[in-house]
Amino acid sequence: MKNFSRHKELTEILKIALILLTGVLVIPLVISFFHNITLTNILGLITSILILQPFAVVVGLGLGINPIPMMLIMCSIGLSVIFALFGTCDMFANRSKWLNQHLEKIEAITQKSELFKKYGIITLIPFIWVPGVGLYGCVLIAWLFRWRGALAVTVIFAGWILATLIVLLTSIGILAVIQ
Repeated sequence: MKNFSRHKELTEILKIALILLTGVLVIPLVISFFHNITLTNILGLITSILILQPFAVVVGLGLGINPIPMMLIMCSIGLSVIFALFGTCDMFANRSKWLNQHLEKIEAITQKSELFKKYGIITLIPFIWVPGVGLYGCVLIAWLFRWRGALAVTVIFAGWILATLIVLLTSIGILAVIQ
């Protein structure tokens, strides 16, 4: 029985690693190949996205990367991070009775909150902008409040794209004024 459990756990880890590898590295490299983006520029953009999140588009523009492939790369990295973090959280929750007890307490608190009843998962969209929270924090918050599934992924991803587009359009506007 332990071997089966260990095998299942290793399979989950491999699945999460594959999601991250594909979305954070392989797809951006393929996009960069088709849009003639140098390896150093694409690796710089990927690193910037992982650190600066939506604000990394400013770095991408500074590197001379066209907005269309940059947005495709932002989408790829955003989706892979969302799926990988949900999977990682689920994996840890399956191993921890302590965590499951605290999740039940959080769920009881959210059931009493009028704000969460009225707006629910939509309240995450503004948090994409908060430094230190961003995409990673929104996924963790959604997971803690047991907002799962397609709706959670869609709302978090929509917030990610909205934040990225606003930064991109603002940066292009500022760059147009400077030039």
